[in-house]
Amino acid sequence: MLKIESLTQKQIDRFPEFVERWTKIGLSTAPADRPKAESAIREMYVMAGLKPPAQIVWCGSPLSQGITRAIVLDKKMLVEVGDSVRASVGASVRASVGDSVRDSVGDSVWDSVRDSVRDSVYGQHDAGWISFYSYFKETIGLEKQTTKLSGLFSLCESAGWALPHQNICWVSERHNVLVRDERGRLHCLDGPACAYPDGWAIYAVHGVRVPEYIVTCPQEITIEKINSEKNAEVQRVMIERYGEDRYIVDSGMSPVATDERFGDIYLKEVEAGRPIAKIRLVNRSPEPDGSYRIYWLNINAAHYNGDAGRIPQAAVASTWRTKPGGTELFFKDWRDYSPVLET
Repeated sequence: MLKIESLTQKQIDRFPEFVERWTKIGLSTAPADRPKAESAIREMYVMAGLKPPAQIVWCGSPLSQGITRAIVLDKKMLVEVGDSVRASVGASVRASVGDSVRDSVGDSVWDSVRDSVRDSVYGQHDAGWISFYSYFKETIGLEKQTTKLSGLFSLCESAGWALPHQNICWVSERHNVLVRDERGRLHCLDGPACAYPDGWAIYAVHGVRVPEYIVTCPQEITIEKINSEKNAEVQRVMIERYGEDRYIVDSGMSPVATDERFGDIYLKEVEAGRPIAKIRLVNRSPEPDGSYRIYWLNINAAHYNGDAGRIPQAAVASTWRTKPGGTELFFKDWRDYSPVLET
C-alpha cells in the first residue's frame, strides 16, 4: 500500500467534526452504558491476545476503583485477580496501531491530523489520541490498521476508566458533574467542579484544585490559613476568595506610597498568579451619615514606566482608559490627570 501523502479538502473539512465529537465524548456526564462498556472491555482483551476477564466490577468513581483494587491486591488475592494486563491492553496495542498508521501515512498527514484533531480534543480516556486514530479510521479508511483499538473506542464512548487484570477488570462510572471556565479549566465557585455518582468530588478554581471549604465555606478562610498555605496557587485562590481589599487591611500590609489627595498604593508579589496591586481611594462626597466611602482600584504597577507603582497620582491616572474596558491609557502623561473638582 502506498503512503497517503496528502489530505483532500473534503477530509480536511472534517477536522472540526472529530474535535467536537470526541471532546463531547471525553467530557460526557451521561450515565455509563454498562452492557456496551462490558462488551468493549472483553473486546479489548481479545484484541490484545488475552482471555476476557471472568469478572467485571463496576465502581462509582476512579477513587473507589483504585481503593477497591488496592484492597484486593493487599489481601494477596493474586490467584483470583491475576497480574495487571494494563500495558498489554493499552500501551502495547496503542504502539502497534501507531506503527501501522505511521507506515500508511506521510509525515505531513500525520502532523496535520495531530495538530488539528488530537491536540484540540480533551477529556477522560486521553480522548485526544483516541480521536486521532478515529479520524484515520473513518476519514482515510485505515480500518485494518486501527482494528485493535475498536474496543477502546467503544469503552470511551460508554464508560469511565478501566483497570484490567488477568481475571478481573475494574471499570468506573463517568463523572456526573463537570463545570469549567471559559478556558476549559475545572472551575466552580459554588460546588464541585467535577463529581462522581459515589460522592467523590474535585473542587477547583480556574484549574487550581483546592480544599472543599475554600469553595463552599469561604468565610472559614483566615489570614492565618492563607499565610500557612504552602501551595502558592492555592494561596492565591484563598486571597481572591477572601477578598484582596480585605486581605490588605487584615494582613496589616503597609502602603508603598501615600498621597493625601490621590490615595495609597499597595503592592505585594505572590508566587503564583498576578501580584496584588491596588490603589486605595477615599470618595470626596460624604455619605448621609457623614462618613466617606473607601474604594479599591486594581492597577498595573508597570504603567508609565513603573510610576504607577510608585506615585499615587500616576496610579490613579493609569485606571483611566480611552474606551470602557479598553487597554489604551487615556492620559499619555500621568501628570495630565489633575482634576480641579472631585465628587
